[in-house]
Amino acid sequence: LKRVLFFFFISDSSAFSSSNPHTFQINFNSLYTTLCEQQKSDQATLLLYMLLHQNGNVRTYVLAR
Repeated sequence: LKRVLFFFFISDSSAFSSSNPHTFQINFNSLYTTLCEQQKSDQATLLLYMLLHQNGNVRTYVLAR
């Protein structure tokens, strides 16, 4: 089972120091499956749109699927 990680960096320096980025992990397969099941939801569609346009890792994963 291949594990894919999604890294999110908070870049707002007013809230967090840029020398200490915050990251978390997301299983792309679960995210992809959930978003596909929820495409009748405006929120899921907007989340998918934002992820595709602002995160190259998500875009690459979805295009490979």
